[in-house]
Amino acid sequence: MARSQLYGRACVNCSKSKCKCISRPDGQGCERCYRLNRPCQPGTSTRALHAQRNNTVARIAQLEGKIDSLVSTLGASRVLNDSSASESSQPPAISSSSSLSGDAAIPQAPGSGSSALEPSPEEALDTFHNQFLKYFPFLHIPRDVQWLRRERPFLFFCITAATARSTSTKVALGEKIRRTATERIYLSNEPGAVNIDLLLGLLTFLAWSHDHLLHNNAGRLSRVTQLAMTVVFDLRINKPPPEDSNMLPVGVHSNCATSKGSTRTLEERRAVLACFLMSSIVSSYLADIDPLQWTPHMDECLEVLAQSRESPYDEMLTHQVRLQRIANEMEDVRGGWAAVPLPFYLGALQQKVNAVKEAISPELRHDGILLASIYYTELSIFGLVRARREEGSDFQRLEALHGCLHTAKSAIDSFFEIPTLEYPGISFPFFGYLARFIVVLFKLSALNDPIWDTDLMRSTADVVQIMDRLISNLQEAIAATGQESAGGHLDNSTRKFRLIRSTCAAKLAENAQRNSTAAQVVRENDLQLESLLLDYGLLDESLTSDLLEGMPILDGMSW
Repeated sequence: MARSQLYGRACVNCSKSKCKCISRPDGQGCERCYRLNRPCQPGTSTRALHAQRNNTVARIAQLEGKIDSLVSTLGASRVLNDSSASESSQPPAISSSSSLSGDAAIPQAPGSGSSALEPSPEEALDTFHNQFLKYFPFLHIPRDVQWLRRERPFLFFCITAATARSTSTKVALGEKIRRTATERIYLSNEPGAVNIDLLLGLLTFLAWSHDHLLHNNAGRLSRVTQLAMTVVFDLRINKPPPEDSNMLPVGVHSNCATSKGSTRTLEERRAVLACFLMSSIVSSYLADIDPLQWTPHMDECLEVLAQSRESPYDEMLTHQVRLQRIANEMEDVRGGWAAVPLPFYLGALQQKVNAVKEAISPELRHDGILLASIYYTELSIFGLVRARREEGSDFQRLEALHGCLHTAKSAIDSFFEIPTLEYPGISFPFFGYLARFIVVLFKLSALNDPIWDTDLMRSTADVVQIMDRLISNLQEAIAATGQESAGGHLDNSTRKFRLIRSTCAAKLAENAQRNSTAAQVVRENDLQLESLLLDYGLLDESLTSDLLEGMPILDGMSW
């Protein structure tokens, strides 16, 4: 009598068809294959397959084979990159000491043909020095491509990404940078994987990649900022070098600790102050992370850099950091310090800003980049009038409103003095300031308050005309730079500023005809503008409470 095969021993045909496999009495195959006139091939035992899969030795051999294949591929790729480095305009490869994979050649978009549009490494470095660095002045690096490739390869790779003209190249390089940084910080066991080169590259990426605009995702800013802060903590450059020689090395990154008696380099001091500045700005705009905590050692870094003559940008960086600390203080004390009368507190804060102004050298007093930081900080001070409005009189409130108008108008005028050719080099913090100035002007234009003359305000600063000029300048910048800019950050900015302009014009026209529903109309204006700014990628839901509701001086008034 025929019987079914044991479990796991069905022939190949029956196994594929999920049919019962019954062996023939003569042992020549199974009944189903005999009936269908097919060759009956015995199948491999399921238990045998499981045994092979669970065989540790075989599994290790298989993984070793894959690793050998990967190493061979990377080695061949490195040889190819080295042989063509002198002839090609490709951006630099990251050395094996700086990347987990040992190779960070430019990931080209398939069939994009964008490499011919990209600047040579020397051109990219010159562009970065001449048009980019002053908008976030935290680096002092030579104009030497070979030195950067050898000593700061990850930084140079990030500079190449920042200066890339093609949007597809920017996106591809950005993904490579994020992946490499994450792997080096969290997955690498290589000594020195986390180093100052990695931190400088991440800060460069944050300032000029405009990754949040390219992907329409503002949350990407906070995640990369947290990576940079993690590197600061790992390197311990927010603290003095350890003095205790009995301290144990910390894991694979023990090389990050400096030796006893050593001092921080100027490069390290610039990096930690830049991380504080960047994290503070990202925190104020996204509110989902806290800025890097200020430490006494950072006070020392600030003083040392203030006396430094190594870089022409050191003075600007120290002033920007001091101003940001004042702006952060506004966030910390808003709603507090009830025992201190508001006029005294406002006067003390303005004195701090005036002290920074007085310390500025004559060469920088009219610098538009530094002025933007001053205007931003002064708007934060005016914001305290709203936070403590129960203490202020109508006169104080009106004085603060005029201060907001004058400051925001001066900030916009200063921005329009920037040549459009330099727009691609403007950093995220600077664009962030611009967004706040525009929002303040819109709120002042729509303010419904008996003490406020909106007609006079609009004759002083017409936000719709300002938006028209900004859009025109962005279009001019795109045309002048010859960028393959479809979907790029300037292209996205132009498109979304058009939407904001249309909304502002329509809603201000509605608000011009005041009636009993004016308050509701303006609040609807705010919500629609919020939606557009969220789409723009500079703001998210938590920021709108600080920016649109929160130029705090304008929040909660009679609209």
